[in-house]
Order: sequence, then C-alpha cells, then structure tokens
Amino acid sequence: MFLVSKTVVALLLIVILANTQAFGEAPAPSVHWGSLAFPDQYSTFTTGLTLDRFTPTDGAGAKYDSTISQTLGLNLITLSWTQHWGDQWSGWSTNLTAGISPTSNEPSEFFQNKVVHQLRHLPPVPTFQSRRDTDVMIDGSVTKWLPLFQPKAVFFGGGFSVGTLYQEVFLRTGIRRLQVTPDLYRGDWGAVSVRTSILGRVSLQEDGAVLHATKQTSRIVQPALAIGQYAQNHKGETVPTWEVEVALTWDSGIFVNGVGQSRKQFFWSAALTGGPVRLETWNDSLGNISRSDFGPTYGVSLTVDLFRLFN
Repeated sequence: MFLVSKTVVALLLIVILANTQAFGEAPAPSVHWGSLAFPDQYSTFTTGLTLDRFTPTDGAGAKYDSTISQTLGLNLITLSWTQHWGDQWSGWSTNLTAGISPTSNEPSEFFQNKVVHQLRHLPPVPTFQSRRDTDVMIDGSVTKWLPLFQPKAVFFGGGFSVGTLYQEVFLRTGIRRLQVTPDLYRGDWGAVSVRTSILGRVSLQEDGAVLHATKQTSRIVQPALAIGQYAQNHKGETVPTWEVEVALTWDSGIFVNGVGQSRKQFFWSAALTGGPVRLETWNDSLGNISRSDFGPTYGVSLTVDLFRLFN
C-alpha cells in the first residue's frame, strides 16, 4: 500500500509540473500484447497512459483457448526513466518503469467496439466478468550499447518485471535504428533517413494474481522499420524530431490453454513520434486483418517525454 501511495503522489506531481495532459510508456504487459519492446536509445523521462485489453473471445466470437476467462481492461498510468550514463559507465543505460492501473472495462471497450470495430464493420466483442481492481507493475533493466557504423546501434542486456499481473526476468539483444539509406533530406530539424531495428528476447515467467497460469518461458522476435528526421540533442544523442515506425512481432506466448500449451501470437504495431509526444498502437490481427480482429488483445499508448518537453 505504501508503494502504491508513493507512485500515485509522484504521478500527480509530474502531471502538475508538466501542465499538460501526459500519456506515456507501458510497463511489462504491453510487450506480450504486441508493443515495441526495444530499450530507449537516448535518455528519457516519460509519463502517460497505456490501454491493454484482453477478452476471452476473438473478433469472430469464437472462444479463445486459454486459462483466462475474464475480460481485462488495463489502464496503466506510467512513469518511465531511462538514463544513458557517462564517464566510467559510458555505453551503459538503465531503465525503471512503474505503472498503476485502475483496471476496469472502460475505456478500452469503447475503443475496441465503438472505434476499431465500427470503422472495420466488425461485430462487437463481448465482455465476460470484467476485472475491477487496482493492478501495479514495476520494471527495471540494464543495457549495454555498442557502435555499428554509428554510435549506440547494438544493444544487449536484461531486466525484470514484478507486480500483480505476473513476474518475469528477461534477456534481450538486437540492433536499434541502424541507418540503411543515405540522408534523403537535411534541414534545420536534422536529416531524414530510413532506419531498421531487430530484437530477440527470452524470458522466464511466473504466475501472478491476475495471470494464474503463464508459460514458463517466452521468446519474442521483433523486426521494425522507421522513417524519420533525426538530430542530436545537447548530450550528443541522436533523437527523432519526427518518426513513423512499424513493426512485426512473433511471441511464443505468455498465455496457455487448459492443457498447458502456449498460445503463440503474431502482432503488428505502429508508432508516430513528434517531438516529445509519441503515439503507438498494437494488435494481434496480423494474418487475418482483412476479415476479423483475430485474437483477443490490442493496446494503445500516448506518452510525453518530459526531458525533451522542458529542454
């Protein structure tokens, strides 16, 4: 209770100081819902709201074969701090993310049924015994960065996630925003180029108060492609002035069915960055997007980076 109270107070202070509606990075659950799972390539301090929804049926009304029988509407209010260190710790970064969720059916049902499904002329997804409680997740990670034709392109490291949903420790490695084209345009806001990323992630998982039966191990592979305009900040870090990024994700599964078999999933995600603001959405409709909203999960987040906002 003391930890939750401190988190709520910190969130309120940040919102007041920012003097703006602030929405931001999601903690652990979004990684297995299909969101981008890359570590931050530059120092950030973000806050925001992330919606992750799970329903035990898919968009066609068929039952999703898993041990989770209720609807989960996770409304995660988050704080996330990534620091790229200098001096004797040059090349290392750390992250700490905390999220607290007044879990309920809304507003995620509204976006699923009244926005996405109406736009795609799909039947609404029914709600089953929607969870109403307060959930908390805390994540931490350490990452080592190495150059590859440019600074901070290769990364490897590990971290943890603990909270009411489930527990996890993970290792990850990959390439982040490696420039694959010459500069297409150069202006006051930096140079426009196309950049590619790829991530591999393995984790060990344990059950939590919400997910009572999780797969013991999980593997994620995620390639991504981005186009944007990139400039250097006052620390010499390359940051996107604006960026459009799309990614595909294969997840060996966090959910299991009644006999313990993992539910493998394919996802797509898309993110739009403009200055300190970043909007991202993800969905498991990959492979069946023309007919129905295949699978039970989707999510969306809107974040603001306070470091960039105040600088």
